[in-house]
Amino acid sequence: MKLKARNRIVTAALVLLLLLVVFGALLSGAPPARAAEAFTLTVRSAPVGMATDHERSRYWLLDKASGRLSLTALGADGAVQGHMTSRDTLVNATGLAYDAGELYVGDVGGERPEVTVYQVMEPWPATDILKAVPFVLTYPDGVHVGTAILLDRDGRLYVVTGGDAPGIYAAPVAPSSSEPNVLERVGDAPAGTTDATVLRDGRWVVRTATTLVTLDATTHEPIGEVEIGVEETGQVLAQGLADDTVLTAMGPGGLVTSTEIPGPAPTATPAPARTRAAAPRPVVAEAEDDTATFEQTGTTFAVGAAVAVAALAGLVVLVRR
Repeated sequence: MKLKARNRIVTAALVLLLLLVVFGALLSGAPPARAAEAFTLTVRSAPVGMATDHERSRYWLLDKASGRLSLTALGADGAVQGHMTSRDTLVNATGLAYDAGELYVGDVGGERPEVTVYQVMEPWPATDILKAVPFVLTYPDGVHVGTAILLDRDGRLYVVTGGDAPGIYAAPVAPSSSEPNVLERVGDAPAGTTDATVLRDGRWVVRTATTLVTLDATTHEPIGEVEIGVEETGQVLAQGLADDTVLTAMGPGGLVTSTEIPGPAPTATPAPARTRAAAPRPVVAEAEDDTATFEQTGTTFAVGAAVAVAALAGLVVLVRR
């Protein structure tokens, strides 16, 4: 092989290598593909509530049962996106729900005749909760120990209780934030329930320390059951970003476990989820850290395409010489 031809081949190979390096550098700033449902929490203590924002591929954690209301936002891979705090003081919180762009914090734990659920409007990482809206809920039959809260597909609020006669209590369809609301017992709850969630297809799932139980949304009767299979210190539950899984937390080392939803899926197509128009969010400047991610913009793509075209043109010229 002549020296000139060999030089052309070597140069062409170097151009191709440069092209690959440039594209690799550009794509490294793109957001990662959605991680597997199971991930590890890096929080200091087990959360007392967990909820899922499917629209933004985000999870929310209720950090502690008492003291200042504190929430943590996580990405699909479990990386912390930011925190929210409020001046509202919790007594014994033990539940978190997400519905139509709003979070609901269930301060329902402990033995008491009435409980409070706080509505957090338009939650967003790294912002303050200016004012959470309180809904005071009164049991119709005395003192109970609340263990979880739910919001059904119509936005109606429920409290799940434990004790000797575990039950499901429904709040009024349009509860008042200025005076107490009387709950109505609508069914029995599985014994030992520690958390609950409503799936996007309308089914309910509750958990105990060791078991997941799917309930029919209308009758509240069990239609499926499965063992969690992991010994967990925290006992929270949320639907996964994948509609066929639920997440439980937290296991050894902060592990979040993904489990397929037990029981048959609904045969009818569920009604669309309730939504509300979100107000524009403020731009919050945050210090860069290892968990920060950045979206790939159209400008980045255009630059990458231009570099690729230029490199390819150079390669063609070299080969033709």
